[in-house]
Amino acid sequence: MPIFQQLLNELAKLPPDQQVGYINRFRTEQVKEIAALTGRGLLVYAADFKKSLPPQFGITNSITWEDKTCFADLVDGFDSKQVDVLIHSPGGSVEATESLVALLRDNFDEVRFFVPNMAKSAATMLALSGDLLLMDDRSELGPIDPQILINGLYVPAQTVIDGFDEAKERIKTEGPDVLPAYLPLLSKYDLHVLQICENAKELSKQLVAGWLAEYMFKARPRRKAAAGKVAKMLADHKRYLSHARPIRIAEAKAMGLNVLDLREHGDLRNRVWSLYCIIELLFDRSPIMKSYESSKGVLLLKQIPVMPPQPRS
Repeated sequence: MPIFQQLLNELAKLPPDQQVGYINRFRTEQVKEIAALTGRGLLVYAADFKKSLPPQFGITNSITWEDKTCFADLVDGFDSKQVDVLIHSPGGSVEATESLVALLRDNFDEVRFFVPNMAKSAATMLALSGDLLLMDDRSELGPIDPQILINGLYVPAQTVIDGFDEAKERIKTEGPDVLPAYLPLLSKYDLHVLQICENAKELSKQLVAGWLAEYMFKARPRRKAAAGKVAKMLADHKRYLSHARPIRIAEAKAMGLNVLDLREHGDLRNRVWSLYCIIELLFDRSPIMKSYESSKGVLLLKQIPVMPPQPRS
């Protein structure tokens, strides 16, 4: 029977007040069994894609600086210098991601990333700091082209750059008569926004290229050139057209990433998918929106805060 359906059937046998307890026990067992199977420590960083809250709640499903505190606990206490990380995240702050990579790499010599479902945007960047990706037909990475918050909306940095480039080129070739057509764009975005977009795009490429060259591609000839090529590809908004486009296992392999196909390791694949499915059920049946766990017994959960009732007017 399919794993997710089997878990749903097991939960249906239990009264509602016992379901989260079952989920927690099963999840902890899977973490320990995966670590026993691989002979390596296991860290879990998972976020609920569906729980997106306004800023006043003070918590988000994105990668933020607040994750650093929990990661510091996750990496603590391991004797081995090898570790696996299961990641499921929509992405978030590039700068916060850089801090998480530093924590992992300061504590471990070899890091592998399980991607059972989705690691998007900055979470893709985090996964690309590893030595190896463990994926199957259900796994997705995503483009790393930065998204910039402008007037309350996230827009691809490349589209802002392209808009300015087009305006500059047409004004140059056709003269000032075309300027009125571009005044709405030029009045909407200050010139400093253009520089922010350029810097964000360059930062994403530089970080991924550096991590690939240092870790995943370390044994390859011309590793810096190969790493730069992959980073440029992943950061190219014109190539993917949408920040949400999936990069699946075949494409990840084709671009030269080190990928272990979990379909060739049935028992490990089933256990990793079981762990992911039970985490998804935990998110669905509780207010929890982020889960941090390790095979050393660390468990940290972040949930939607309960807002106090507002007085009636």
